[in-house]
Amino acid sequence: MPLTIDNMMDWLARMRQGMRSRYVRLLETQVARERAEIERLRAENRALLNSLLGTAGVPPIEAPPAHPAQIAPIRRRSWQQIFAAREIEAAREARAREREHERGASAPR
Repeated sequence: MPLTIDNMMDWLARMRQGMRSRYVRLLETQVARERAEIERLRAENRALLNSLLGTAGVPPIEAPPAHPAQIAPIRRRSWQQIFAAREIEAAREARAREREHERGASAPR
């Protein structure tokens, strides 16, 4: 097969495509590594925050999973955290009852 300009241009185009796809693959692997690092740092930050909150007796923050297919692990709570959560919920319910009572008392008869 004689070497012509068309053959040479075709060969150069294939080489460029091969190099470009290799470069794109390298970029994709780099992005995947960086996303994994970001997810690891987020999980570490969430663990540190929940540790501090647990020390203060506040229930941990539940973060949604990064991907819908993943299921968030259930974390056990201490009795102090459960008690604090129940106190907070009881206070919210009491405030809601007070507001409802005030609305009922101020309504015209």
